[in-house]
Amino acid sequence: MAQDRSPFTAGILAGLLVVAAVLMIAFGLPEQTLLQRRLLQLYSVPVSGALALGVVHLLGKLPALSRGTKVVLAVAAASSVVGVAVMAAGIVLGLDALLPLGQALIWLTLGFALLWVVGQLPRSSTGRTFGLRPIDEDEPADE
Repeated sequence: MAQDRSPFTAGILAGLLVVAAVLMIAFGLPEQTLLQRRLLQLYSVPVSGALALGVVHLLGKLPALSRGTKVVLAVAAASSVVGVAVMAAGIVLGLDALLPLGQALIWLTLGFALLWVVGQLPRSSTGRTFGLRPIDEDEPADE
């Protein structure tokens, strides 16, 4: 039987995007040139991509997409596109104040979409979402 490697692939891609963001910060820190300032202003874009990748990966874990989930995803996608457009306009027009606004729009919508999708994931048979168990359930406490 073939093994599902999608969690590994999603994890590697998300990790690479985070590394790209860290490199953007490292190379942009002196802030002496316009490129360095742009790197620092845009470092959250790869992290947003990692977050979007996580949302898409978790969607594959859902048995079916409900109407509400489809609406949330459509609004999140549209809002993220608007956020990217606001950031692009800020760069093209030289209005640096638009960059944080676009980033905030992207982060808020992707964050809400992630929380929504996590809330829609199937529950385990034990009723525990994350598989945590009390200490005293299997092992007696040392006295």
